[in-house]
This record gives sequence, structure tokens and C-alpha cells, in this order.
Amino acid sequence: MNTGLRLKYHRLKKRISLEETASGILSPRELKKIESGLKEPSLLDLEALCKKLEISLAPKENPIGQVLVKNFKTSLLHPQNKGKIMEQYADIHDHPLLHANEDIELEYNIQQIRYFIITGDLESAEEKLKEMERFKEFMNQEQFYLFHKYTGNYHYLLDDPESALKTYLMAEKIVPTTIASSDLADLYYSIGITANRCWEISMANKYTELALKIYQQEFIPKRIVECHLNIAITHQRFGNYKTAMEHHRNALAIGSKLDVDILRFTTEFNLGYSYFIFQDYELSLIHIENCLEFIPPEYIADMLLSYCILIKCHIELGNLEEANKWKVKGVKLIEVKKLNMDSPTNHAFKEAYIEFICLTHFLNDEYDDFESMVNTRLIPCLEIDNNFFEMGYYYGHLGNVYYKLKKYEKSAFNFNKAREAYKKTTIIR
Repeated sequence: MNTGLRLKYHRLKKRISLEETASGILSPRELKKIESGLKEPSLLDLEALCKKLEISLAPKENPIGQVLVKNFKTSLLHPQNKGKIMEQYADIHDHPLLHANEDIELEYNIQQIRYFIITGDLESAEEKLKEMERFKEFMNQEQFYLFHKYTGNYHYLLDDPESALKTYLMAEKIVPTTIASSDLADLYYSIGITANRCWEISMANKYTELALKIYQQEFIPKRIVECHLNIAITHQRFGNYKTAMEHHRNALAIGSKLDVDILRFTTEFNLGYSYFIFQDYELSLIHIENCLEFIPPEYIADMLLSYCILIKCHIELGNLEEANKWKVKGVKLIEVKKLNMDSPTNHAFKEAYIEFICLTHFLNDEYDDFESMVNTRLIPCLEIDNNFFEMGYYYGHLGNVYYKLKKYEKSAFNFNKAREAYKKTTIIR
């Protein structure tokens, strides 16, 4: 930083007004010119300003601080090693040399945003983002880019994909030429998965393809698998089912060779769910049952969702006895974890729980409860995610229920709603 920027940085850091800083030394107008780089201060004025701000006359050489922040930044490139990252942060967090130089301090603060996001401390991430918003003018191009990228990550984790996508696209406009190709691929992948959630399907496919090419060149298997999965989803929404299945199989082939349980769960689950969508229920059962071998015990929502797919497959195959076995497993899980309608902490968890309760009512022939739960609870959840396939599936079952109850007008209405929902499964916006 030049002299003027350095003075302004520390003034803002201490939250001191221009007038208060200038008082007794020079006019606020003169200080504003100095901070803007339009004028150099006299030595006497500079000494007085630095004394008031409690800083040295010139930036201090700080090689140890540079090494500390560089090592911290490097550790964050491997977010899967969360324990190691947290240990390193605990070791350096209060180190004075991270704050002895404004450039190093600025870099460290930006990397702290990513640290809080990786460790799931979204409250601290929000505080740090708000704090750094005040210092954007002091950031170099890479720092400004990372600030936007991490802000996008924060919005994505807050389940706000629209804000995340907007911020990621802003980050893309300011990507520095010096950025590592793998970091650029991460940005493309972030845009791809977020665009998919926003149903910007063409954009999702374009950016995920860009990310995949880089990951293949850099040979990053985990990300290659994740790209194949996202591309598969885009092609399903395009209606290109054959291409979608090719990407699902590629993801499974690569993912099964990696010793990463969550990745093996994800690839088996996605392939199994795709077979369910394509009405190949026997193959769906194989892959969904496989995915349960790798699911982490804390992933309760995914476990319930897997049970839901297994139940639906057996219902479609007419195996109600098998469907009820999976229902019993789900009920036991709910009892052990003491879950209820108010337990879910996020939208995905809530949707999985409600769907399981709907299927339980259906298998128990509790048609009034099934009707009420689907219409008042499940459909509104599915509408949030534009999950047209599941909406069509449950409208269809409501149609069958009303037909059994000889409520033919309601039956016809719901069959029509099911038809409309299925049509929307390949509508691209």
C-alpha cells in the first residue's frame, strides 16, 4: 500500500473519522487528498498521523508473517483435512506477526473467510465478510476475486443459490491471470452446480464441462466424479437420458476406485435415483442399497431419502412386503434420533422427513393423512426446488387414491396435475 492508502486502512480499522484523525494536525480536506494519493504528507504531518493511528512510519518487513499466511492458505486448498486445518489455525490464530503488516493482515483476513466456511462456522464467516466489505478498496485483484468467490460459497451454504450464482459470475469477471488452473476450475464447478440449482441448465452444463476439462488435465479424480454427476443432472433436464446415464456410469466407475465413502455413496445414490426416474426399478434397488453401505451415520436426511426411494421402487414393483420392511427401518431411525416435524434444520432434511411420513401413511392405507400431508407439506417443499418429477409422482398416487375412494373428479384433477408436472421435467429456462 502507498502512504495514503496505508493511513486510510488503519483509520478505517480503528473506526476513526477523517475529521478526528486530522484534528490538530492538518485539515480534513488535506487528509482526504493524502488518502486519495493526490498529495504526499510532510514528514511532520506523517509522524503526527502515524502516532495518532499508533502505527510505524513505514511498513515493516515481515517474512515470518508471509510464511505463516502462505502456509495457512495452502492448507485451505485441502478442505477434506478439516482437523489438520483447525489445528493449524489454533496454532497461528493469535500470532502477532499476522497483524504486524497491513498487506499480510489483509490476506490473512480474506483467508479466514474460507476457513470459517470450510469449518461450517457460518456466523463467523458472516462477521468476517461484513468486516472485509469495508476494506475492498485495499485489495489487490486476487484478493478482490477471492473475496467474491468466498462470498458466493457463503451464500451457497446458506441455501441461497440465486445470490451465490450472481456473486460467482461477478468473481469470474475479475479472475486474475495469475490464478492457478485448479482454482479456476473450482470457480467453474461452483458456477455449474449453483446454476443447476437455479435451473439455469445451459449455463450449468457449459461451466461444468469447462471445469471437467481442467480437472482431467490436472488429474483430480474427486472433482472429475463430481463434474460427471452434475453434467448427468443437466442432461436429464435436457431430456438427454442416454448421455445422462453415461455420465452417471463414468462417475461411478471412477468414484468406486477412490477410498472416499461419501463419494461412493453419492455416485451409487445418483445412479440409483436415475434408474428410478427411468423406471428401471430393479437396477435402482441395487444401487440405492449399495449406497447405504457407504453413507456416513450423521447423514440422516440422505438415509431417509434412500429409504424413500427403496420404498417407492418396491411399491412400483408391487412388493408391498419389502416396502414395509424399509418403512420399519425408517421408523426406527426416526425413533432413535427422536425426530419430529420440527427437527429438520434445513430444507433438504425437511423434505426427506416429510416424504418418508407421506409414504408411511400410504403404506398404512391412511389415505386421508396421505392426502393432507402431500398437499399441505410435501408439494410446497418440492415446488421450492422445482422437483417436477417427484411432484408428478405424488400427484399420480393421489390420483390413484382418489380413484380407489371413487372421488373421480379429484382423481382426474390430480392425474392432470401429474401430467403437467412431468412435462416440466425437461423445460429449460
